Amino acid sequence: MRRRLANLLVIDPRNWRAGLLSLILQVGVVLGVVVYVPSVYMASENGFIGVVVVDTVALLGVVLLSWFGTIPFRWRASAFCLICYALGTTLMFSVGSVSQIYLFGFSILTAILLGPRSGFAAAVLSAGTMLLVGYLGQVADEMRMAPMGHTFPGWVVITLNFALVNTLLTVAIGVVLAATDQALTREIAAHHSLDSQRKLLRTLLDALPDIVFTKDMNCRYALVNPRTLAEVGIESEDQMVGKTDYDFFPKEFADRFRADDLQVLAGKPLVDREERSVDAGGNQMCYWTIKVPLRDESGAIVGLMGISRDITSRKRSEAERNRLLAQLRLQIERMPLGYLLSDANFRYTRWNPAAERMFGYKEAEVLGKHPFEVIVPEASQTSVAEIFDRIRAGHMDAHGVSKNRTKSDGTITCEWYNTPLFDEDGAFVGLLSLAQDITDRKRLEEQLQQSQKMEAFGQLAGGVAHDFNNLLTVINGYSELVLRSLPASDPNRGLIAEIFKAGERSASLTRQLLAFSRQQVMAPRVLDLNSVVTDAEKMLRRLIGEDVKLVTNLTMPLPAVRADPGQLEQVLLNLVVNARDSMPTGGALTIETGTVVLGDEFAQTHPGIHPGPHVLLAVSDTGCGMPPEIKSRIFEPFFTTKGPGKGTGLGLATVLGIVQQSGGTLEVSSEVGMGSIFKVYLPWVDETPVGSAASVALQAPRGTETVLLVEDEAALRALSRQILTSCGYNVLEAANGEQAKKVVEGYRKPIHLLVTDVVMPGVGGRIVAERVTKSHPGLRVLFVSGYTDDAVVRHGVFSEGTNFLQKPFSSAALALKVREVLDAPLEAERTVQSSVSATPQK
Repeated sequence: MRRRLANLLVIDPRNWRAGLLSLILQVGVVLGVVVYVPSVYMASENGFIGVVVVDTVALLGVVLLSWFGTIPFRWRASAFCLICYALGTTLMFSVGSVSQIYLFGFSILTAILLGPRSGFAAAVLSAGTMLLVGYLGQVADEMRMAPMGHTFPGWVVITLNFALVNTLLTVAIGVVLAATDQALTREIAAHHSLDSQRKLLRTLLDALPDIVFTKDMNCRYALVNPRTLAEVGIESEDQMVGKTDYDFFPKEFADRFRADDLQVLAGKPLVDREERSVDAGGNQMCYWTIKVPLRDESGAIVGLMGISRDITSRKRSEAERNRLLAQLRLQIERMPLGYLLSDANFRYTRWNPAAERMFGYKEAEVLGKHPFEVIVPEASQTSVAEIFDRIRAGHMDAHGVSKNRTKSDGTITCEWYNTPLFDEDGAFVGLLSLAQDITDRKRLEEQLQQSQKMEAFGQLAGGVAHDFNNLLTVINGYSELVLRSLPASDPNRGLIAEIFKAGERSASLTRQLLAFSRQQVMAPRVLDLNSVVTDAEKMLRRLIGEDVKLVTNLTMPLPAVRADPGQLEQVLLNLVVNARDSMPTGGALTIETGTVVLGDEFAQTHPGIHPGPHVLLAVSDTGCGMPPEIKSRIFEPFFTTKGPGKGTGLGLATVLGIVQQSGGTLEVSSEVGMGSIFKVYLPWVDETPVGSAASVALQAPRGTETVLLVEDEAALRALSRQILTSCGYNVLEAANGEQAKKVVEGYRKPIHLLVTDVVMPGVGGRIVAERVTKSHPGLRVLFVSGYTDDAVVRHGVFSEGTNFLQKPFSSAALALKVREVLDAPLEAERTVQSSVSATPQK
């Protein structure tokens, strides 16, 4: 009952007038019944039927208004106030002064329910009604005031006093209630706004991905959002509110959090703090935290608010990025390529150590500078500027080769790999360039091209050597035989001698071709370079003439070298002739020998040379010298600066070929007007030089042994047979390997020597030698060939200890070589089989 009564007395402040009306109506119904019964009873007893009717109608009106609550408020309030007015007016005629209470209540209730203006109008209406009723003289006797009499003026006085008090109270109550209503309206609006903001704030907190919490002065949680609950692994906010960090985190973290909280509660905000913690799964986490104090209206601190953002992924990404940057920085620092980074104006912003080594500039020296100020030669700046314009326009020049200058004013050749850099809008922001110093590679490429050119010409020379040498052997051999058969007084002897000289010159030309192409078969031996110079000195003096002074400056003693003495004599002869031709009006020519130790740097720029001690042969002159463009081409075959018919262009090419085939190298220094110096470097050997061969007898040696001659060239075979027959040998001949096999099978006597060509159609000389030596174990073998050493090697012949005669040869050379092979101790020879896999000596 009390709860129902309490609920009855509760009025919604947002619509308090309607609530008050409902309360008045409900109370009016209850109390109206209480008043209605005695009033009707007394009115009936006294015969006031009108009062009974009025009271009954008024009570029914109140009940209907209370029952029909859906009627709009102003209609219900106006009807209720008019019931009071009607009741007061009616009772004024019968019951007297009590009627003023209803009129008084009419104006007061109107002011309360409908506002001060309506209340004032009701007070005026009540006063007017009283005046009207008094004027009509129909008031009850109880309403007449004796002192005033029963006159109308007296009634006016009474009415005015009633109106004064009624109006004052009505207006006062109406104004107070209006002000209260406005204040209540504002408070309700403020409360509604605050509630909306609170809900909005809560929605925002719940939606935030960050951890948001508040704590009281005892560091207990007062408010937490769902993200906070998820981090500590609980579901309900009630499980966390009122508890401290020690209830959720390890002590080491809780201690640090508590120290930070106390600092904030002391009035010092915590801004941009990185904190380490653990999540519900025990994983190490990193948070970015802000904590600020919370204050009340007076400014006193009542707690703190904290916001924490999970930056674990970001920190891991930063750590990975830093690791990658450090790795990239290390790679840039240690990479062998020059790393050059420039901005949109091509001014350098990065320059790695490789670039410092390459160009000689430290990074601090080039930062902010343009390539034109540092590494681009003046002659190339126009073309490089055009390249930069294309790069800036988005046309990539990704690769290129250029000449660049160094800090020491040197020039290097660089290979460039360029990558233009653009921002997200496509604007050019810089250039990344990788540079490689290819100076040595370009030099090696040029050397390789030269070597390939020499190789190609050597293959051409070797291709014609065999047939050409066969023809020269026949021409020179028969010429020599005819010369021997003619008496000194024969007039034809001079003609034959000229044929023989022409053949010898042709043979010399063939030897030069093979020498410069480094494919001539050589017969190297340990020798003293001083002896070569001394033996050739008389010939050289006659060769250079009297207007050129020859000076020899020989170092004694001189370490030995391994080379072909005839080829070294050819080198010396060609160098001296070249020096003589550079001094047409005379001068000085100096030949020097000595020792020198070549270092690694020299070996790197001279392919095929090993660092270490070498013997030096230098030929210098005081001639006209050479400009650089001539000097760069002097070793090309057939290149000559002499007039037509005055040089073949093979002299210096031959020198280079012989020197390189002997394991050495050649260096040239020359300036226009200052003469030239050619330096030949040959590796020395720690062996004793072999003495000069004995003078060749003027008369060809003779013998009676049986010689098997295998040669596919008929004319050369006939010449060789005649030479050997004239020397007393028994000659068996065959045109190829198959004929040789048949000759051996059909000949039952011993065969002492096999003279065979190396390269023949079908079965080659090596196979012939193998077959013959099986049936004649003590057989000696002499190989003959006009091919280059590569062809000889391919046929498995040439090695140290192998007997070999190079075409073209003279009749005396053949006779001497045959006698030499036959007279050599058999145990000193190497078997043919051991020579099959041997390599040539160059």
